[in-house]
Amino acid sequence: MNHTAHCFLSFADPDLLLGNFIGDFVKGRTWEEYPVPVQRGIMLHRSIDSFTDNHAATHQSVARIRPFAGRYAPPIMDILYDHLLCKYWSAVTDVDFDEFASWTYTHLENQKEEMPEKLQRRVPHMLAGRFLHGYQTREGLEWVLHQFERRLLGKIDSTALLVYFFDNLEQFSVDFKVFFPDLQEMVRQQRAAF
Repeated sequence: MNHTAHCFLSFADPDLLLGNFIGDFVKGRTWEEYPVPVQRGIMLHRSIDSFTDNHAATHQSVARIRPFAGRYAPPIMDILYDHLLCKYWSAVTDVDFDEFASWTYTHLENQKEEMPEKLQRRVPHMLAGRFLHGYQTREGLEWVLHQFERRLLGKIDSTALLVYFFDNLEQFSVDFKVFFPDLQEMVRQQRAAF
């Protein structure tokens, strides 16, 4: 899962949000340098990634896009699943999306000085662009994937991939609807154990 899911699965806990948001930028054992509540968020991020990578429904989705994305299919599927989370938002939560996004933007802005330096430079642009809202639309998804494609120097064909994804949206939706409740339950159990 990508930004939307990681932030959503941390909702209402600012420390968990910070840890979950910075998870990809905290390597090795450097997570131990953060306060315990933030460490929990980093560990939650890693659990979410591992659970996602090993779920049978996710494997099906990844296999479908592999011809377009090659070895980058898993992280790209994370981005596409964020779009599906936005599409089916009201089916997975009764929290208003704009309320969730506003809360998230506020807390990330307030906590940016605690983030790794690379992320501190990136966050103002993300917040200015209301990055969570971008996953709601096809145009926003196109922008995210084109940015990903630019970093990979053309090793994927994001245009063809998106045409395929939207042409086969129902199949991907079926996978997502199997996967996401399982992820929510795993996160619920982990958060209850903190």
